Amino acid sequence: MKFNSAGFGRFINKPDPSVFIILVYGVDSGQVSERVAEVKQAWLNGLEDDFSTTIFTTGQLAKDNCSLVDEMSAYTLTGGSRVIHLKQPDISDNKAVISAFKAFSKNSPPVAKLVIEAGTLPPTNTLRKTIEATNSGAASMACYPDSPQEIIKKCKQALSDAGHSIEPEALDFLVASIPPDRRVLTLELEKLLCFVADKPKTQIQTSDIQSIVSDASDNSLDKLIFACIEGRKTDTDHILLRALASGQNPVMIVRALYRYLHRMHNVMATTKSGVPFSAAMSKLRPPVFIMHRALFTKHCHNWSLAKLEIALNNALETERLLKSSSGVDNSIIGRFILATSSLGR
Repeated sequence: MKFNSAGFGRFINKPDPSVFIILVYGVDSGQVSERVAEVKQAWLNGLEDDFSTTIFTTGQLAKDNCSLVDEMSAYTLTGGSRVIHLKQPDISDNKAVISAFKAFSKNSPPVAKLVIEAGTLPPTNTLRKTIEATNSGAASMACYPDSPQEIIKKCKQALSDAGHSIEPEALDFLVASIPPDRRVLTLELEKLLCFVADKPKTQIQTSDIQSIVSDASDNSLDKLIFACIEGRKTDTDHILLRALASGQNPVMIVRALYRYLHRMHNVMATTKSGVPFSAAMSKLRPPVFIMHRALFTKHCHNWSLAKLEIALNNALETERLLKSSSGVDNSIIGRFILATSSLGR
C-alpha cells in the first residue's frame, strides 16, 4: 500500500490500527526524517521516551543477533505504546522486515509498530516492492524534494508568522541558496529569523540573506553546474569529486543540473517562436537570480536546442541508472557529467 501526501496526512490524524509497518523513503532526507517523526508521534500519542522507542541502525539487527519478530512482540516496561525505528536498512535488515511482516500478517498483529527510515529506493527494491504490493498491514510514503514554488510558500509563511516580509529579489536569492532538503530549509530559516529577531516587522533584504544563509553556490551546486555547462572539464571533475566526498547525493546532483538545463531549454524554445530573449527569461519561475542573469544568458546562447535535448535525455537515463544501481553511483554520474561537459564545449 502506498500513501500520497493527502493519504499520509489522514493517517497521521487518525492512524489505521491495522497498519503496523510504515516505510518512509526518498532523496529528501530532511522530509523523510520529518515524516518519520510524525509517524512516531501519531503512534505514541506524542509521548515518546526512552522506553517507548527502540532504534536500530544499518545492519544492527544482524550484528546484535536480534530477532525483529521478538522485538515487535515485546511490551514496554511502563505498559504504553511502543515503536521500533529502523534507520537506513541494508539487505539483512530488509529480509528481517519482510519476515516479520509475513509472520504478523498470518497471525495476530504485533505489540510494537515499526517505522523504517530510508534513502532513495528504486522500484526494484525488495522491501519497497513487498510493502507497496500489500493491501493491509504495511504502507510506504515516498518523499520527493519540494518544488521551488513550495519552497517559496514555506519561506513566506515562516517569515510572515514571525511578523516579517521579504523583498522579491531577496526571496529569489534565498530559494536559490537552499538545496532541496527540508531539514536544511528549516535550519536556514531558523538562522535567518534569529538574525532579525531584534528587528520587529523587518522587510528582509538580499544583504540579510547573504549575511546568514550558507553560500548559495556551494549549497545549490552552482559551481559544478556552471563549470559543466561551460565545458570546463578539469574544473568539473574536481568540483564533482569534492561534492561526492562531502556526501552529496548523486541523484540530487543530476536533478540540479537537469533543472538548470530545463530552464535553458524553456527559454530557448520560447525564443524560437519569436519571443525576445529577455521576455522569455522573465517568464521563468522562480526568476533567474539577478547576479546570475548575465551568466545564464551566456549559457543559453552557447547551447543549441538539440544539445539541450540530448543532455536532458541523458540526465533522465542517468537518474534511472542511479536508482537501479548497486554501489557504482560515482562512475555513473561521472560519465554523465563528462558527457554533459563535452556538449558544453
